[in-house]
Amino acid sequence: MTDELLVSNDGSVRTFTINRPDRHNALTPELTKRLANELKAAGAEDEVRMVVITGAAGNFSVGLDLRWIAQLGNDPAPSQLEDGLRDFQAVILAVAKAPVPVVAAIQGNVAGFGLDLALACDLRYADTSARFTSAFARMGLVPDGGSTGSLPLLIGPSRTFRFLIDGSTISAAEALAWGLVNSVSPEGELEEALAQLAAEIRPSARSSIATIKHLIDRHNGNGLADTLNAEGLEQLRALASDQFQQRLAAFVGKSAEGGGA
Repeated sequence: MTDELLVSNDGSVRTFTINRPDRHNALTPELTKRLANELKAAGAEDEVRMVVITGAAGNFSVGLDLRWIAQLGNDPAPSQLEDGLRDFQAVILAVAKAPVPVVAAIQGNVAGFGLDLALACDLRYADTSARFTSAFARMGLVPDGGSTGSLPLLIGPSRTFRFLIDGSTISAAEALAWGLVNSVSPEGELEEALAQLAAEIRPSARSSIATIKHLIDRHNGNGLADTLNAEGLEQLRALASDQFQQRLAAFVGKSAEGGGA
């Protein structure tokens, strides 16, 4: 069985690679829970100065694996959904609490919770292949990884609202112009950009970086937990709605025919 989360080290940089290429790196509760635990472990190691989260085979992540929801059946127990949601949101909190910069290295498709995960990171470095979409509303769902709080800070409330409700996809160049990403590199040069970033922050004191990250979060209202709680309640309602169930059935049918994410 393929390891769904690859861990590698390059000097002071710890890289986590979501490794489900056959599903475009779609996420499951088990995988996000493991990533959260690995992030906590990395933060506790003094030699780790930067963490990178990326995806295998040219995609970052298309978010929740809808097949995980489908296999729960037509009337899943509320506790199953609540536990799954908790595991997903745990990785967002782990990114926020990490005492080192967490960088999303983005190629290809980034959608749904995959977008939420990228937005939770301190920095987002993309290459020109990157394509960004929320996709929640088109499935009858709502964001549940904090993006209703993080996106307005990056691109403004009005643009956030339009982006989250219309299901549009934007290019890496548009994401850079909006302020959604920090850097866009030509394809094949993303690793070089990340290595340069690591070299630039290496002289800075690890304790100073951790404190600055905490102070920035505090200045922004320190409301991540409140945002996640509010999003989670609405998402649980959405998962039980007819709108979502109809779309899920259509997705499962399409996936069985060879389509789908």
